[in-house]
Amino acid sequence: MTTPAIRLLRESFPEANLTFLTETPSDQVLRENPFLDEIILYKKSKSIFQSVYFLRKVRNRRFDCVIDFFGNPRSSLITAISGAPIKIGFRFRGRSIAYSHPVSIKEGLTYAAQDKTKLLEELGIFSNNYCLDFFENEKDKNFAKKLFYQLGIKDKDFVISLSPVSRQTYKVWPPERFAKVADWLVKNYSAKILFLYGPGEKHFVDNVRLSMKQVALPEYDIPTLSETLSILNRVNLHFGNDNGPMHFAIAGGIPTLAIFGRPWAANWTPPHQIRHQSIEFDPGCKSKCIYPKCNLECLTSISVESVQTKLEKIIKTLI
Repeated sequence: MTTPAIRLLRESFPEANLTFLTETPSDQVLRENPFLDEIILYKKSKSIFQSVYFLRKVRNRRFDCVIDFFGNPRSSLITAISGAPIKIGFRFRGRSIAYSHPVSIKEGLTYAAQDKTKLLEELGIFSNNYCLDFFENEKDKNFAKKLFYQLGIKDKDFVISLSPVSRQTYKVWPPERFAKVADWLVKNYSAKILFLYGPGEKHFVDNVRLSMKQVALPEYDIPTLSETLSILNRVNLHFGNDNGPMHFAIAGGIPTLAIFGRPWAANWTPPHQIRHQSIEFDPGCKSKCIYPKCNLECLTSISVESVQTKLEKIIKTLI
């Protein structure tokens, strides 16, 4: 969600030195980003001495400007101690004191990447371009090419990546419904179903496979984040829960359909376009969510038929 802001900063200040502080494995999303000069990896400290040492290293860099895109207590503390004369961040309760330029964001439904770029207005940067960036390298391209060959995928095949995973219960559509949609895609469109998942997420896919009557593509070793991007860049359509692979597909320009539970789709789907679609249901409580004191009607009320109808419209534009 921060990559549009990175691009805008480089376009506005071509001579600046841009450093990005993040954690692993998120750094994989930025390793090939041509708009950055440097990536600093934050490692959770095991002692107060390590924390102080890291904060001192940041302060000694004498940054002219620090922008806190995250806005949690830890990132606001790092920003405050950086000593930068310009410190920009969100005007969240208890954290505004960390910034020289606290920024208020609109209440309501705005794309997350749009909220990030709003921080740049303090530097005189205004834009409506919220396209996500995720760049691949030749090694990952070759990995995906070899994988497709090993899986028996041919150039003419209609390949749909399916990611039924999420670490958040309120984002997980029932596996048996994913299975029905996958069977329908295989039967009606001769689709090749390629499952995507990460470490510790295989059980999500296993549950879908057990409920399927048709055959999906076989299993393969879990790819890295950057390899996942290259896989997505070779498929025709991505479908799944609201999760990381969805954003990777959006960054790669791959048509997407994501199922949303508790989060509002508008917060995580690019606005004013038709290539990336979402489907959600509001039982009347999404704006005043009481999860986990509910039965997740926002998810369970999304029918197989409604998802098929949405997918059918997208597929018609592809075939």
